[in-house]
Amino acid sequence: MQCFKNARRKIFNATTLKTEIPHDATRKSVNDIQTVIIGAGLAGLSAANHLIKNGFKRTIVLEATDRYGGRINSQHFGDAFCELGAKWITIDASHNSVYELLQQRSGLTKKIQQKEETLYINTKGNKINRHLPEMVDIFFKKLCAGVELKNRYAKGNLHELDNVYSYFQAESTKLINSMFKEKERHLVADIFNALMKDFGGKLGCNLEYLNIEQLIKFKNQFAYPIYIPTGMNSILEDVIVDIDSENLLIGRPVGEIKWLSGPMDRGEAKKAVNCLDGSAINADHIICTVPLGVLKTFAGVMFKPPLPAEKLNAIKNLGFGSPVKIYFEYKNPLPSWFVANLRPLWSSEEHLQDRHWTKQVVEIAKAPSSNHVLEIAIGGAYYDEIEKLPDTEVIDEITKLLRLCLKNPKIPYPEEVLRSNWSSSACYLGGRPYFSTNSSAQDIQTLSQPLGMTAPSLLFAGDATILNGFGTVDGARMSGIREAQRIIDYYKK
Repeated sequence: MQCFKNARRKIFNATTLKTEIPHDATRKSVNDIQTVIIGAGLAGLSAANHLIKNGFKRTIVLEATDRYGGRINSQHFGDAFCELGAKWITIDASHNSVYELLQQRSGLTKKIQQKEETLYINTKGNKINRHLPEMVDIFFKKLCAGVELKNRYAKGNLHELDNVYSYFQAESTKLINSMFKEKERHLVADIFNALMKDFGGKLGCNLEYLNIEQLIKFKNQFAYPIYIPTGMNSILEDVIVDIDSENLLIGRPVGEIKWLSGPMDRGEAKKAVNCLDGSAINADHIICTVPLGVLKTFAGVMFKPPLPAEKLNAIKNLGFGSPVKIYFEYKNPLPSWFVANLRPLWSSEEHLQDRHWTKQVVEIAKAPSSNHVLEIAIGGAYYDEIEKLPDTEVIDEITKLLRLCLKNPKIPYPEEVLRSNWSSSACYLGGRPYFSTNSSAQDIQTLSQPLGMTAPSLLFAGDATILNGFGTVDGARMSGIREAQRIIDYYKK
């Protein structure tokens, strides 16, 4: 994905990639068509792969960072591959293009994440009888599936619900009062709140900003998770196999996108992507796959001519969260003091007394297939602030929390820490799109529409541009293929 800087720069044509575009671009052969794709995440790489396989050999991918993969970022850490970005491939009854990639890769190990024992422990170190959390979890998953919500939506009875948080709170209160004994209700409410924070943590947003239609219009994004022990990066190998090194330019941040060639869009002026190193790459078509967070910050200045108002409004309306990933590596194996995944349980009174960031820790779990690495899940709020904390504070405070909950003052400090930094990276400015209270399904459709008067000059792909698969790796891949096919179909006509 790309990062951008406000800088005055001299623009010149890159001689090795310079393309002369005749006035009637439709007369060009497939071999002469040059497409520039901005961003080498899964959407951009999938678009390039699809174009090249269909004969569009002059396809250039520009990537601002020093690696390809975008928000798929697996790091070998300790005895595990840890995912700083996308972690799961979710499988349901519908078509899933990323799962197809897994099936095509012979010898690539893939596993369904097994449900492991999870201990709910309050801040006094007392374990909660697992009967209650298991029962609450069943009720909460039904709320997430939005079954009852869909009936109300069909009848037009959602006006009183502003966001997912208000819906969860209203429905959980009904369940607590009708299904649980009075002496259990405070504890059950605390468990519900912990699960709500966990749900928000997966999207990296406060549930008060999340549109309830996220539960209705989008498929369950957390069901049947499959993980790859050797890292999610492994799925990229089949995508880049047809993309030669001269077609994938790493370390090439983009500063300006000139997407409209003239009044009739027939080549009176060159369409080009201008890079911050001073080079300019001419194009017949440009596919923009930059993250929504970057578009939110730079869309008003990076496109020449400016994007239409409806496109800018769609970018503004959609949400872009910042999930936080933290991993600790320990010198000695974990089982001696860490026997099960841990969920710290905070009471509502404790939240009111002190809003310290450690109260956003929703789970501390052993990384899959690891004996030395713990993964700390963050939910609820303060994502940007937590990401910016120094490593020393994160290590000290989480170790203090572990010692408190497990009643063990000898729990060691980790040897190393690995953390994500999506919101503070200028090339991403966040980690995952979500359906905000200001947005509608029309915003996703508007963002996905190509621009150009007689030809698709500027096209948009990425996990924020697709309704079926919104915010998922499958959605990112399908959106890239969709835009590549749009170009292919244009020349087939």
